[in-house]
Amino acid sequence: MAVNIMEKADGKEPMKSKFLYMVKDGGEIGQAYFDFYKLTDQKTALDPKTYQFVYLAYLAADGIVEGIQRHVMEAKEAGATREEIQSVILTGLPVSGAKLQDVYVAAMETYDSLK
Repeated sequence: MAVNIMEKADGKEPMKSKFLYMVKDGGEIGQAYFDFYKLTDQKTALDPKTYQFVYLAYLAADGIVEGIQRHVMEAKEAGATREEIQSVILTGLPVSGAKLQDVYVAAMETYDSLK
């Protein structure tokens, strides 16, 4: 069954992003892409916190700020500390350099804003 991405199906606020705009506006292909995204989340052998760390590391390495807020929130819900999230992003500094700055600021501001 196709997921209505604009509903709070997982109990969290719906993501408002270019990603979801593309999924919603992209018809069958957009929905198939979203289903693939959800499948990678559901079929991982990693525990939830480690999965979020890996996801955050990929977002950081590619310099993708969009998505950071949701994945920091999910990492925190899985038990991640601020210091762990900080380490996940800063570990890539020797490889990715300055492009981590925007991601780092977004991640730390998000974590600090969560209650």
